[in-house]
Amino acid sequence: MLTVYCDGSCEPNPGGIAAFGWAVYDGKEKVHEFYSVACKGEGATNNVAEYSAVISALSWLLANGYAERRVTVHSDSELLVRQLAGKYRVKAPNLIPLHRRALELAALFREVAFRWVPREKNVEADALSQKARQGALLSHGRGEKARGLAPLVRHLEGGLYAVPSQSDPFKTYTVDLSRNTCDCPDFRARGKRLGYCKHILAVREFAEGAPETHVLCGS
Repeated sequence: MLTVYCDGSCEPNPGGIAAFGWAVYDGKEKVHEFYSVACKGEGATNNVAEYSAVISALSWLLANGYAERRVTVHSDSELLVRQLAGKYRVKAPNLIPLHRRALELAALFREVAFRWVPREKNVEADALSQKARQGALLSHGRGEKARGLAPLVRHLEGGLYAVPSQSDPFKTYTVDLSRNTCDCPDFRARGKRLGYCKHILAVREFAEGAPETHVLCGS
């Protein structure tokens, strides 16, 4: 039996960032985990995030050869579990296609059961969904700062660019776009895991609008 823990949330609800996360266990061994953002703004709700978690997890299992396994999907959303179990009708128009898709995916397995769990027993999936939301917030914040830095970027040579510090006018950081690295403290602390910092984002924006001679070869 494979066990899947799913969670999703939207902050603010509705209209905020609808993020989700899930983890799959084969017995006590974690097989995989994943988190992402389903959507933002109009149409984003807690329930959309919850359904997106289930659809994402089942899609991954099918794509990785687990169709012949019995699967139990745990969620702390009583609405989602009862709807997928056929105990509640789906009335919200935006949930009808998500509900249909989740059932279509479930039908491709040997067996899928949906179980409700209290929130305190779904902490891992909740933490993953919060990671997705925080990543989206950081990306947005860095994106705003990057737009202000983009006009100040200087192309050095090849894939190297100089980007001024926003806090110290006498300091610049070097971005190597070919390696997707930056020598700023933020990249060393968090950017390696995220894959970007505001200086890398600024260089990407600069390179997209720069003359062809400034754009990295192959980009």
